[in-house]
Amino acid sequence: MKKTSVIAGGLTIAGLLPFVFSAGCIVFFNSGVPVTNLLMAFVSYGAICLAFWGAVQWGLSLETDRAILVAGAESRDVVRLLLGVIPAALAWLAICLAFMWSAVMAVALLAVAVPLQGLAERAGWRRGMLPRGYMGLRWIAVAVMESCLLVVLMARLF
Repeated sequence: MKKTSVIAGGLTIAGLLPFVFSAGCIVFFNSGVPVTNLLMAFVSYGAICLAFWGAVQWGLSLETDRAILVAGAESRDVVRLLLGVIPAALAWLAICLAFMWSAVMAVALLAVAVPLQGLAERAGWRRGMLPRGYMGLRWIAVAVMESCLLVVLMARLF
């Protein structure tokens, strides 16, 4: 295993800790922070993560030093650019929903957007558009985030 793979794995887990912590605070703890504020922090971090995953696609589309030139690379780049912008737009929408209408609806939007982004990336990975090892880390992040989103959603609805 390459050193960068180990570092990426560690950083993936570390990046999930604020999400898990805030979900735990919303569901289990009677803290001095109002639940509304905790939900806003939870939604905001979820939106940041979703936008970050989109940014990965954007970065891959701008990569100029390709070892192998393949036919259709330009159309792949267009798909990557879309996969870079759509998650950021959905993240912005989730934050707007949380501030202007309902934080629970924002959590629901993220609960739909996170696995959809993962599935879109899986389709790209199957076509060789993503580096080896990326989807393993990605599915860990999707599983943890989706679990947290669904637990918070259920806790706030029932």
